Amino acid sequence: MRTFITTVGAITTLALMPLTFGADAPAKKPAAAATTESQMVGKWAPDPGAMLAQFKKEIGDDAQSASMLPLIQAMLQNMAVEVTKGKVIIHAMGQSQTATYKVTKADETAKKVTMTVTDEDGESGGTATIKDGGKKLILSKDGEDIVLNKITDKDFEKRKVAAQQPPAIPGLE
Repeated sequence: MRTFITTVGAITTLALMPLTFGADAPAKKPAAAATTESQMVGKWAPDPGAMLAQFKKEIGDDAQSASMLPLIQAMLQNMAVEVTKGKVIIHAMGQSQTATYKVTKADETAKKVTMTVTDEDGESGGTATIKDGGKKLILSKDGEDIVLNKITDKDFEKRKVAAQQPPAIPGLE
């Protein structure tokens, strides 16, 4: 009889364990993966290495254009970009430029959106691609790329304040 009571007690304990530890609790749905557009939203700064490489490639052997590289470097140091849903604001050289966008196609596998961009020059097509797990954003329009790195709110505010001033021209400060 004692063995029977011990066995029933053990079976009851085992039967109640899932309730005690929440094993029968409803399964939580996995969090939805962030969309490419939602990953675009944030504060960004130019990737100086990528942007300078792009400028050098574009200017080639033109010595006059090459003399502008220090000014471009100074501008990139203070440039700040803010992306909100449907809007991109670029703060640079004492000005802020705003463009709006509307996503026309999203390729979540490639982390790329195609969009219609409206800015002071009118309406044109563009793309945005997320790289490095959301740490890098490449905005492309009219064959030109702006390569951006995600930054903190604090870094964004510093850059935004600095961007309100025209860049100092190296050698002429």
